[in-house]
Amino acid sequence: MSSVGDELPFVGVSTFCKFPYTKNLEGVDVAIVGAPLDQGVTNRPGTRYGPRAIREASQIYGPFFQAEQGIFDVELGRYKLAGTKIIDYGDVIVAPTLSELNLDLITMYLQEIIGNRVFPVTLGGDHSITFPVVRAFKDKPLDIVHFDTHLDFMDEVAGIRISHANPFKRATELEFVKGITQIGIRGLLNPTFITDEAEKYGSKIITAERAIKQGAQWVLEQVPEAENIYVSIDIDALDPSVAPGTGTPEPGGFTYLQMREMLTALPRKGNIVGFDLVEVNPLYDPAGVTAQTASRLIIDFLAAIRDKR
Repeated sequence: MSSVGDELPFVGVSTFCKFPYTKNLEGVDVAIVGAPLDQGVTNRPGTRYGPRAIREASQIYGPFFQAEQGIFDVELGRYKLAGTKIIDYGDVIVAPTLSELNLDLITMYLQEIIGNRVFPVTLGGDHSITFPVVRAFKDKPLDIVHFDTHLDFMDEVAGIRISHANPFKRATELEFVKGITQIGIRGLLNPTFITDEAEKYGSKIITAERAIKQGAQWVLEQVPEAENIYVSIDIDALDPSVAPGTGTPEPGGFTYLQMREMLTALPRKGNIVGFDLVEVNPLYDPAGVTAQTASRLIIDFLAAIRDKR
């Protein structure tokens, strides 16, 4: 028996925005899937709890979604995500200590979602989860737009070739990946041997300082138009004052409004086929603001993608 109390944010099972949890993809437009892994971190662990934290933070928005109308955005003066059927697909199964199996499972889950012509949104987890997600799009040419403090272009870390330090280096080895644009790069953890590797590939690098000074419209002009675009959002692209709960914070990042403006403009550059949001670490997010901001950005970006379609 349901009641008014079921709509309260602290009542019920924590799915993303209280969307139904199901594995049935029939008639579904968007599937939210969690990849609760932090096996690839080289600094502070805890991002395995990121998907749960993002879902819990999103609960406050759930009661305001109307079945057909979507959710009203007072700043836009209209409803968004109208007529969009969204489900929470749950989490990828995790096999502790079996790193390669875990990455294969991520690819398998995403292939199931994509194979049913459903748009995937993946909640990380550390940034190593992006490579197996991208790998699932093997049937179509793909450009990647990557928001991050770090280039994540190392070839290996202590002999490890898949970690949160190298998902985009691994992505360049996939024949169907045609180009990468990296936005928000800054700080002291992008040494020349990494920047050289990214530039050698032809990655387009936009630093945080230049993006902030030039503005979102300028950033959009730097992103090449593409047939299909996959977007990866590391929460540490935001400034630590906005998103302190992450494994490798660095000062000088974006505000929520700056990030929202860039994300919501991106669908003009091509067909967005999926995106992830990674590196939310609730162990360093005592007020829950990082997870809250992450959940809001997911709603904002998803709405912009659906509006374009």
